[in-house]
Amino acid sequence: MISRVDEKTMKEKKTYIGKCIDCGGELELYEMDFEKRRKILRCKDCGLFHFYKLNFWGKWKLVRVGRVSDLWRK
Repeated sequence: MISRVDEKTMKEKKTYIGKCIDCGGELELYEMDFEKRRKILRCKDCGLFHFYKLNFWGKWKLVRVGRVSDLWRK
């Protein structure tokens, strides 16, 4: 039988470890690209986007930070 998940649990799953560079707020997952091994996290407080890339050893490296999510497509 499938158990029902409450909203608090869903919010906790969406929040990731890390702090915003600008304000120190929590980051949440905005977009994930498995083919290119990239992810975009967004600050809950100020809305700043943090762009990460997966390196050779499987660790996430911060590539850039910006106000718009379209910076990644360049």
